[in-house]
Amino acid sequence: MNLELKNIKYSDFASEETNCYQASLYLDGKKIAIVSNDGRGGCDYFHKEEGVSPTLEREIHEYFKTLPNIPCEYIEDGLSQDLETWCGEQVTRWMYAKELKRHLKKGSMIKDGKNMYTWKGHFTSEVLKKHHPDAIIFNDLPFDEALTHYMGEV
Repeated sequence: MNLELKNIKYSDFASEETNCYQASLYLDGKKIAIVSNDGRGGCDYFHKEEGVSPTLEREIHEYFKTLPNIPCEYIEDGLSQDLETWCGEQVTRWMYAKELKRHLKKGSMIKDGKNMYTWKGHFTSEVLKKHHPDAIIFNDLPFDEALTHYMGEV
């Protein structure tokens, strides 16, 4: 099952308790629904496209039950995965990706230990390594790898 969240529209000013967003949900390359959240702490809304099987939402929920739990420091067995959690993670990843692209476009960016540094203007890797020999240079990494480091997942 290949799920994708595309056409994400996010509203910072309307996000109070949760992310206020709207996005298209695709399954195996076919648009199946519009997913949204009004940003006030409630659940996500799932609006199926016309012609989509009425049982598809249930099938997706069953699929998420087969996935391993997400590690959580507060819940011993971890958090069970579901469509809403997955959508929230995708929106968060999209927001980080947008922010990282902006940083990389403006200049050089590194992670040295736990600290991140950005500069206006691009410097060569040699110059950056001279002053930060153990740093990860985001500009030199494939974007997905840079995003993983930027989100603190490594």
